Amino acid sequence: MRAFKGRFVFPDTGAVEEGCLYVEEGRIKAFEDRPPLSGDVVALPGYVIPGLIDAHVHLSFSGGLDPVGEMEAEPLATTVARAVRYLEAYLQAGITAVRDLGSREAMAIGLATAVEKGVVRGPRIVAAGYVITPTGGHGHRHGIEADGPDAVRKAARANFKAGARALKLMATGGVMTPGIKAGAEMFEAEEMAAGVREAEKRGYVSAAHAQGLAGIKAALKAGVKTIEHGAFDAWDDEAIGLFKNNNALLVPTLAAPDGILSGGERVPAFMLEKTRPIAERHRENTRIAYEKGVEIAAGTDAGTPLNPHPNLARELELLHEVGLSLADVLRAATTLGARALGLEGLIGTLAEGAFADLVALDQNPLETPLAYRHPRATVMAGEVLMKV
Repeated sequence: MRAFKGRFVFPDTGAVEEGCLYVEEGRIKAFEDRPPLSGDVVALPGYVIPGLIDAHVHLSFSGGLDPVGEMEAEPLATTVARAVRYLEAYLQAGITAVRDLGSREAMAIGLATAVEKGVVRGPRIVAAGYVITPTGGHGHRHGIEADGPDAVRKAARANFKAGARALKLMATGGVMTPGIKAGAEMFEAEEMAAGVREAEKRGYVSAAHAQGLAGIKAALKAGVKTIEHGAFDAWDDEAIGLFKNNNALLVPTLAAPDGILSGGERVPAFMLEKTRPIAERHRENTRIAYEKGVEIAAGTDAGTPLNPHPNLARELELLHEVGLSLADVLRAATTLGARALGLEGLIGTLAEGAFADLVALDQNPLETPLAYRHPRATVMAGEVLMKV
């Protein structure tokens, strides 16, 4: 049995306690407020929290000015090689789990297997494989086009057969597909419900790219568990009620428009034109949802323009800027992130039985949102992967 000694921050309660976390076979056995007299003891610096979780990434995308164009111009092997490099960067940033919500030729499924088998080092990956979208819908060039409940059901089953552990549906148009109106409703609730049911039968999570209000409501009525972005239209009480009734999470991905706007005229014009009008609405929607009791998980949409791998520290700062308390920012990147991945109780917590995924930070995350910029150590399943 190994013990990790340090100052621990518990996201479930907000408590900060000095002591030892005991680990056996990669899982947390117990926490005690006194160190062992002898044995295998690893001292961790600073403030120790559960390994961080990014609930929305795209490992296929480079985070350059035109990620889709760059990806389409290179061989698949190059895209995979780049992604492997990103995985190591995530560990260096203290991120021990990610949810990939759409990858080129479903390559994130293979990356998840490679990490699980120890072929490459990286965070745990919950991969959705191909996105599912209506004919000509957002992301259609690299997704599965499906119209009607039966077609959506078949597409979901094909993804799960290939090894996907999450479902991604395009409930509305988006910024990065030319010729598509961002925020416009696409799937009907009945179509999405067919896919959600396939995920639920397997115990997997479902997510919807949903920016406009009508699409958000349709996705929630279909039973989708996480709403990605939520950028357009002022939300009404019905939408807030649907979130709460379904125990659904909002994953705002504030870092995505933040990146596009930082690039100005350097990014493709159609992306900038779609983003500028809704950036402030996006922030305001996130603030309103939080104030009305909607739970928020942290996801970056990493890989989109000037939104690099990793970029979770920036997302957490933005969440605090729009109103989240520092305690809820921590939960967004740990306990609620775990729920978004369908791994609640297994990661994102320091509770008994969870995997011993840990990150040590220079500063107390309950005192400053900048704490996430400076990880000092990363631990996965009780093994120290990085320590400075």
